[in-house]
Parts: sequence; structure tokens; C-alpha cells
Amino acid sequence: MVSPEPGRSSSSPSVKITELKREGTDGSVLRVHLEDGSLFLLDDSLSAAKKLFVGMSLDNELLENLESASELFNCRRKALSLLDRAEQCRQGLSVKLLKKGYSRKAVSESLDKLSEAGLLDDRRFAESWVRSRLRSRPEGPSRLRGALMSKGIASAVARDAVESVLEEIGDEESEGALERAWEKLSRRSGISEDKLINALVRRGFQFGKIRTLIRKKENKG
Repeated sequence: MVSPEPGRSSSSPSVKITELKREGTDGSVLRVHLEDGSLFLLDDSLSAAKKLFVGMSLDNELLENLESASELFNCRRKALSLLDRAEQCRQGLSVKLLKKGYSRKAVSESLDKLSEAGLLDDRRFAESWVRSRLRSRPEGPSRLRGALMSKGIASAVARDAVESVLEEIGDEESEGALERAWEKLSRRSGISEDKLINALVRRGFQFGKIRTLIRKKENKG
């Protein structure tokens, strides 16, 4: 197995532990050095980690278990690093970790643990994404839902997140998003009203609200 982080460097059937070192502010990380130069990082709270000792000989089965535990530790640590930078959705984070070389098993188990701890939440990601999207690119509910679903967000979660954010910002802001989109598109040279309406519909705005905006502008004119 190819490990994306420090790991075993040879394929010898048996190798000894030459050093065990605890790191981290609370000593929760265990560095395991082997005589062939391999290095593994483990969660020191694991029962398997507590059974290790300097001079211990590891056969193939023990080495494979050590590799798996180390990969899981490194995978979870990388996931936490990505979550520190920004909210992530499960599918997006999974793709990033797989590209780093982690196995599907390690990725799945890591993300399960993060979800259980409340550190990874598709609903929270979806709401954060919708708020950011509306600030930079005004779009309607259906377009927002579709974009979220393309990121792997479940349909029901996407619907609830969009509804929640739109309710949070209020109808006035929602109508403002439609008007900003209208003004931006209407600046295109030679665009007809029909094409403008179609473009807004494609952005997810409701046809009825678009017609209301048109009547409002005609009355002002």
C-alpha cells in the first residue's frame, strides 16, 4: 500500500521498533520509528498504540495494522486542516482527500468520525455557500439548489438550506438580488426583454417574480 504520509519504506517480513515518541501539547500523537527508517504517526489513545514498545518485532499483520492506523490518523489530520480553512461538504472533502492518495476506507472512516463530532456538516456548508454565493452572484432558489446538488449535497438538505438562508435575509433582500441580476444582464448590448427574462429564469429566479419586477419598472417609466 502506498501511504501519502510518513510510513513504511521497505517490504521486510519483520522489523523492530527503534523509538517511540509522544508529541503534541497533550502528548496525544505517538511517533513510531522502525529500524528500516519507516515512520508512523498514531493517535496515542488507540489501544493498539498502548501495546507498542521499543524493541518490539512487527510481523506483516502487525505492520499492516500499523499502516492502516497511521493512514487513518494522517487522513483525519489532513481533513481537519482543510476544515480549518473553510467549511467543506462531505463529497468535496472526500474528493480532495482521495486526490492526496488516501484510501477510500480511510477517507470514509475519517469523515464519519468528523461528522459524528459535528465538525463536518453538509447543511452548515450549504447555508454558508448560499450566503457567499448571493453576495457575489445573485441567483434564484432553483439555481442555488441545483448548484448545491452538483456538489453532492442531498436534495432535501439543499432545499432546506436555500429556504433557510432566503428566509434569514428576508424578501426585501431576495428581491434585491433579482433586481441586481436584472440590472447586470440588461447592460448587455442588444438584449431583448424575452432574452433577459430567459436568462433570469436560467439563473433560478421565479417567472412570477420577474414579471412583477417588469411591471414595477414599467410603472416607474
